[in-house]
Amino acid sequence: MSIFFPKRHPANLQFLHPPLAGFTPYTPCRHESSARRTTKRLRNKPDPSFTASIPPNQINDHIVFNPPSSAPSPYHTPSVFLPPNDPRRQLLAQSHQHANPYNQRGRGLPPIVNNHKPYEKKYHLREKEIEEIRRLRTEDPYTWSRAKLAEKYDCSPFFVGMIAPASEEKKAEEFKKIEQIKERWGRRRRYAREDRQKRRQMWARDQ
Repeated sequence: MSIFFPKRHPANLQFLHPPLAGFTPYTPCRHESSARRTTKRLRNKPDPSFTASIPPNQINDHIVFNPPSSAPSPYHTPSVFLPPNDPRRQLLAQSHQHANPYNQRGRGLPPIVNNHKPYEKKYHLREKEIEEIRRLRTEDPYTWSRAKLAEKYDCSPFFVGMIAPASEEKKAEEFKKIEQIKERWGRRRRYAREDRQKRRQMWARDQ
């Protein structure tokens, strides 16, 4: 039987020493990787135009102009800072003139795209037309609905329903159709419609 001896010193074996995690407090430390990341941005030097290199007596007599690293453009220079005989003034005026040709004097504006007039109430129906609407509505309410009568006599469906309301039989049949449609609803749609009705009741009570 062979005996195995470890090459490491017994004092360096970890299982012979009790853990020290419960005796030493944990103190967080910032390593070089995170410390350099936070201090690197603070080392950037500002632009010389923003430093205090101006004499104290000329602090309010200058304008700090730090243009971007691109070609100069006459559109970016205000006309206030241009000399009177600068050709860039003419270029700027021409650009404004061609940008919107309708600014010229004597030229009309473009046509209106949406020429929708607001709805205005009409009071053109007389007693004869009203009686005819009631007769058609009573004889055949399915053919002459409110929408068709409103289209024929050029009035609103609300006005047709006000002067010629539907009969009780028509209301009962429409209510029956609605109930048949509701029977095909699922649980989700039924709960959603009930919640909507409850919200409307709460709105009416200002809750």
